[in-house]
Amino acid sequence: MLDILKDEYGDIPQIGASVDGMIYPDDMRVDGATLVLCADDDAKIRAEAIEGKGIIESAKKLAKRVKCENGVIILHFPMIHIPGPLKFAQFFAEGFYYSKKSKNADLKEQKEYARRFSDYCERENIFYQSPLILNIFAKQTDYKVPIMGMNVMHTHVRFNSPNIFCNFKDIDGGIAALSIEKKNINAVYDDIFPRKGKTLEETGQIVNKEFKVITKFKAKFEKNILISLDGKAPVEALNNLIYISDEKAKDLNEHLDKGDFKAQMPYELLFLNKKTNGAFLLGIGSYFPFELFPFYLDISDYSEEVALVYELVDDKFDAYISCLNNLKHNDGRFVYFSMDVGAIAAFSNKTFEYREKVNKLLGNNYFGIISAPGSAYIPPEFRLRDYLSETNDNTYFMSAGTSTCLEI
Repeated sequence: MLDILKDEYGDIPQIGASVDGMIYPDDMRVDGATLVLCADDDAKIRAEAIEGKGIIESAKKLAKRVKCENGVIILHFPMIHIPGPLKFAQFFAEGFYYSKKSKNADLKEQKEYARRFSDYCERENIFYQSPLILNIFAKQTDYKVPIMGMNVMHTHVRFNSPNIFCNFKDIDGGIAALSIEKKNINAVYDDIFPRKGKTLEETGQIVNKEFKVITKFKAKFEKNILISLDGKAPVEALNNLIYISDEKAKDLNEHLDKGDFKAQMPYELLFLNKKTNGAFLLGIGSYFPFELFPFYLDISDYSEEVALVYELVDDKFDAYISCLNNLKHNDGRFVYFSMDVGAIAAFSNKTFEYREKVNKLLGNNYFGIISAPGSAYIPPEFRLRDYLSETNDNTYFMSAGTSTCLEI
């Protein structure tokens, strides 16, 4: 399909990805393919990509190639990239090895083994840590330009997915960057959560009201690897608290081969950020047949006191597209936005109402993505409020409930 499109439109800068759904004038789909053609004589538009080994080093190399002084940079990359069966088997082997080595070790040794496992996952392009990638590009642009992250991950996970496209080429699990250099682009980030507190204690009080707290744990972790909860392996610690199916390695491989492994869980671990006073939610389940639990955020700045929570979203239907309520212009500008695919799991068939809501708000010049929750680096002048999802200064990421929007 990409080859056919390249023959027709190969001189146009292009990025894209395999996502869970799209919203566009008069329709909303969760299957098929969409080609969006945009023209703007006043903008400089460029697309660049990289697909080398090592996520952070690749992001640094790509950031140096991307030039944008006024406008916005849109990044497409996986939240988690599932390799083919052979590389996934190697990932299993590494997970088993470091889990076994750390099981009876002291805390210092456990952290060292977790650090090595984290380095392996980064080197092999498995867990893309969105805030780190966003800040590499933000630094390169002197923190003056909004950086929007399309963190792609499918609700039904399978081998060799998700796919990232750039200039009509499938770059597998790489990073694609679209720079749109133009003045007066309005960039919006929003989420479904309340404001964070001014102190860690105040944020703790806010989240206790926002979420149903089931129990609390003392967590041990290193970078983006969860080692234990109250001294037990993470999934083991939760076995008696929530329903988690017992997936063996063989069963997991079969699910991935068929593309029917479901990645979303209604229960989440809530971490509090000691640096920003924000919070992070981590959906946890029996995704891996080993004890260490890797994921897509470095939580070095977060407290070891964590809570298992159940998120109540029944009254937040409109909040999933709240970024669209903060447009500055009413002159038919093109609007590009993303919303969390978790809304489909939360509201089922009611989500078709988004089609009418978006159409009423935006008219007929827009395109929306339904995928994993988006992330963003937003310069202070674009920030709407003190977001609970602030992971670093002016950088926002959460595993649920975020939305991003560009008005061009």
